[in-house]
Amino acid sequence: MAKKEITKEDEIEICRSIDILAARSTNGKVTWKQIAEVAGFSRVALSNNTVIAEAYKDVNGITKTKKTDEDRIKELEEKVKKLETKNKEYDETIKRYDEKYVRWLYNATNANISVEQLNMPIPHSMKTSERIQSVE
Repeated sequence: MAKKEITKEDEIEICRSIDILAARSTNGKVTWKQIAEVAGFSRVALSNNTVIAEAYKDVNGITKTKKTDEDRIKELEEKVKKLETKNKEYDETIKRYDEKYVRWLYNATNANISVEQLNMPIPHSMKTSERIQSVE
């Protein structure tokens, strides 16, 4: 059964427990469930306590910093630049494919292969053909 109220002594002991649990864990992090089991308080009571919540955030590396509008604008500008760069790369790729298509079409027509022959669907594999025949 969970205890009722977290005292200052409990806070200090729970914060120590958080550090110990983090040191014992493989990734250096703890969960509220682990803390609640050790402390004997509910997760809600522990997370509502600012001192314990800060100790939890410190151990797990959780920091919530508010971003200014300037920071958001910079991030969005960087994102736009990256997307523009990707877009240019895609445009270049499409251009190379278009050039390759024209070259292949030219070579195919020189080899007396018509556009209709080039556009014919790929025939089924032997296995698929056998399956189709067995169903019919």
